[in-house]
Amino acid sequence: MSLVKRALAKTKGEVPTSNESSAPATSKAQNRKSEHTEYAFFKAAIDSDLAQLKTFGDISDKADYKAKAIEKNDYIGYLNQYRLSGDNHPNLVLAWVFIWLVDLKRWSQAIELLPLLIEQKQPLPKQFNTKHWPTFLIDQLYDDANWYLQNSCTVDELASMAFTLQRVIYATRNQDWTGSEIAGGKLYAIATKIEATLHNNGNAIRFGKIAQQINEKAGVKTLVEKLVKKI
Repeated sequence: MSLVKRALAKTKGEVPTSNESSAPATSKAQNRKSEHTEYAFFKAAIDSDLAQLKTFGDISDKADYKAKAIEKNDYIGYLNQYRLSGDNHPNLVLAWVFIWLVDLKRWSQAIELLPLLIEQKQPLPKQFNTKHWPTFLIDQLYDDANWYLQNSCTVDELASMAFTLQRVIYATRNQDWTGSEIAGGKLYAIATKIEATLHNNGNAIRFGKIAQQINEKAGVKTLVEKLVKKI
C-alpha cells in the first residue's frame, strides 16, 4: 500500500447504517465525499513532491525522484480510479503526473492519460507557456522521435516509435489544430519521416498530406512527392 493510501485509510471510520429507501442517495454522497477526500490527500502528496523537486539541481536527480514518487505514492493507481469514477474537476495530480511521465519518456502511460486531459479540459499548471496538452506532449515526443531518426536506431526501435506516434495521432484524431498548427504539423511530419524510413510508404504519404493540410510549412512536401512517384 502506498504512503498516501495508508494515511487515507486512517481517516476512514465506520459508515452509519441507513434504511433501504435512503441507502442509494447516502451511498452516492459518501462516494463523492470519499473521492474528494482522496484527491485532497494525493494533492497534498504531489505538492510535497513538487517542493522536494525544487531542492535538486541536477536533471537526472529530478528524473529519479519523479520515477520513485510515482511508484511510492501510487499516483497511477489513483488516476485509474479517478478515470473510472467519472469524476471531473481540476485535477493537479493528473496534470503533474502526466507532465512527469512525458519528462521520463514513459510515452505509453502518458498517452493513456491524454484523452482524459483533453476531454475534461484540464488546465496546465500556470508555469507552462502552452495551455494545450497535445502541444506539450508533441513538442517533447518530436525531439525524441527525431533523435531516433538521426542516430541510426534499429528497425525495431523505429517501429516502436512509429507505433507511439500512431497512438498519439489516434488520441488526437478529433483535435482542432487551429492555433496549434505548428504542433499538429510536427506530429504528422515526424510520423511521415519515420514511416518513410521504415518503407511504409502508404502511411508516410497519408501522414505527410495531413501534415501539410494542418501546416503547409510542415517540411514534408518534397518527401511526399518523392514517395508518391515510387507508388
